[in-house]
Amino acid sequence: MVHILEKVRRRLAADEGFTLVEAMVSITILAVGAFTIAQAMLFGLGSTGLSRQRLASRAALDQQMEEARALNYDNLVLSDASNLTHSTNPSNPDYWVNQTSQTYDPDGSGSMSPESIVRVAGASPALSHYQNPYTNGGTTYEVYRYVTWYDSPQDGTGAGDAADGNGNGVSDASGHDAKRVTVVVVWTNNVTSQSSSLSESSLFSDGQINYKAPAHNVAPTVSCPTSSINDKTVTFNAVASDSDGTIASVSWNFGDGTTGTGTTVTHTYASYATYTVINTVVDNGGSTANNSASTCHVTTASPVSGNGGPDGTVKVNANATYTNSTSVTLTLAKSGGGPNPATMKFSNDNSTWLGPFSWSTSYAWTVPSGDGTKTVYARFYDSSGLFGAVVNDTIILDTTAPGAPTAFHKISSSISGANTTVNLGWTAPVGVTDLGGYRMYKRLITSTGAWTLVCDTSATTCSDTHKKTDTYEYYVVAYDLATNVSANSATPNPTG
Repeated sequence: MVHILEKVRRRLAADEGFTLVEAMVSITILAVGAFTIAQAMLFGLGSTGLSRQRLASRAALDQQMEEARALNYDNLVLSDASNLTHSTNPSNPDYWVNQTSQTYDPDGSGSMSPESIVRVAGASPALSHYQNPYTNGGTTYEVYRYVTWYDSPQDGTGAGDAADGNGNGVSDASGHDAKRVTVVVVWTNNVTSQSSSLSESSLFSDGQINYKAPAHNVAPTVSCPTSSINDKTVTFNAVASDSDGTIASVSWNFGDGTTGTGTTVTHTYASYATYTVINTVVDNGGSTANNSASTCHVTTASPVSGNGGPDGTVKVNANATYTNSTSVTLTLAKSGGGPNPATMKFSNDNSTWLGPFSWSTSYAWTVPSGDGTKTVYARFYDSSGLFGAVVNDTIILDTTAPGAPTAFHKISSSISGANTTVNLGWTAPVGVTDLGGYRMYKRLITSTGAWTLVCDTSATTCSDTHKKTDTYEYYVVAYDLATNVSANSATPNPTG
């Protein structure tokens, strides 16, 4: 190209003319340059127009939000007469409206959840959902407004939302803690001729602060542990609870210079003695508590002999042989010339002991359920923790009533003067090992009154004398040594 321009210069200097080829090349060069300049001008104009549209849309957003701020809190609602409808067009802001539940998702596919729309038909002053046209800077815009309820996490969300989270005496339950105003403006892009949009959201409150200070973490409660003693080996179970959380860890000081961790621990002591046990508990909020103030003791005990403490005796239900209840009464007494008892412990298996309990000559106790022989073990301690030998007593638990006597019948009857004597008999129930006896009752056959006891006997017969002008009906029951009573026998026919 430099060569051609040089020839042009020489031709002009020499007053020479142009050839046709030279003229065509020059025109092409000028055309390419002009086209490039025109494209640059068009791009600059387009960019300027796009910037102007975005600035105008931002101004439109700000103006719409200022209109919302000009309303008081109660009037911050949509005034539309009908529900907002869902759009199937993803580029339409109403695409994020759920028409059935009347919710709107303020950030579309973002992390926020849909929120309930606040609409009061015909409210004034208020906001309307849709405005078209809205013109600013030579561009026509569509304006979409949404007012939704905001559920603040400060006072609980969903079903756990506090009824009056901000403490102003007005209910803000069901997630009605504040209102969110979202404005979206939509326009046609001058450069791409495609739809463009901008959005803005602001939270509005009723002037109350929706903040609740976190509740103070309540420390756990720790009691003396339960223990199961087998010679010098003790299995401990921590007794602790946390009213506002859970127990995170339990540590132990066994009172012999050793420690441990865990809710349930087993520890073997070196000698028979009484030890002070402390366990420290930490909850999931970091609060700590221990049971040192309770002075929790455990005494390793030889299964048979004591270590110089008080000896004594225990009797179950005053040394009765049978009982039909798991609730029994223990009668306790000191024996021998040793120290006086200060406390006592009891066990149903000579392994798991409950106590210590303050010394008393009588104590209510519960034996395990299930018929059979029950053994109650007792051990007594003096004020320094020394204990005597283990003592025990047994009782048979029988909660099963015997079967009713069968074949209840009249054996004979005789008349003497104005009286009749009737002899009745029956067959004993089978399989009863602790049968106590029988009771026979009578009642005038025309009566609906109370039955009268005729006899209480260990025999299977009974006689009754009554006026010969009267007719009586009878029944008999069996009872066992645990005082369980059978069902009534059948009434014999004819009666006496």
